[in-house]
Amino acid sequence: MLITIFGSAGPTGLELCRQALAAGHDVRAVSRRTDPLALPAGDHWEQVLADAVTGDGVLEAVRPADAVLSVLGSSYGLREITVYSRGTRSIVEALRRRPGARRLIVVSSGLTYPPPPMSWAADHIAFPLLRHVVGRTLYTDMRRMEEHLQACTDIAWTVMRPARLFDADQVSDYRVDDGGPTQGWTSRQDLAAAMLAEVRRTRSVHLAVSPTTDRSTTRSRDDRRSA
Repeated sequence: MLITIFGSAGPTGLELCRQALAAGHDVRAVSRRTDPLALPAGDHWEQVLADAVTGDGVLEAVRPADAVLSVLGSSYGLREITVYSRGTRSIVEALRRRPGARRLIVVSSGLTYPPPPMSWAADHIAFPLLRHVVGRTLYTDMRRMEEHLQACTDIAWTVMRPARLFDADQVSDYRVDDGGPTQGWTSRQDLAAAMLAEVRRTRSVHLAVSPTTDRSTTRSRDDRRSA
């Protein structure tokens, strides 16, 4: 397949590009910057300049794609955040303006809505602090994104709500739950693998799903460096 990936310059985006190429897909790696991406040389991918927030170049980026995957993101901050909602709106509008498949997978967070119970400390201290203080503007924008997609019945969208992200050595035997995550961690490698696996599936269209990693059985890159 030909897959367009927004947010390709970030750590999750690069991992997603690498896995897509390894699986035999052709990739359009979208970035707002012209800095070369750290991807292997080859004829099966090209770097595309576009800005999903402003909409510049988005139609050209998605025009030939069989599927569009978005790992657009932002760090925590008290400033207003719009990259999720405005970026996704631009992508949806572009998909509507061209013929062909309208498969879209976007990344939100397991904290966008109240997560399932984890532990007393997480449920009463960590999660409320992140959702309502540290990450208030970020999760507000993620909800705007998801609420907009709910009305986009003509788009075959799926929302991924991973738990706290970390880097692992490889893809694990991850699991995918409907709704919010039931484990506290998701490796970037598993998130990328789950997104690519969902491209051809129809079961999760118009749903939010949560890929998570059993950290007790998965070795992180930090573990490897400290060994």
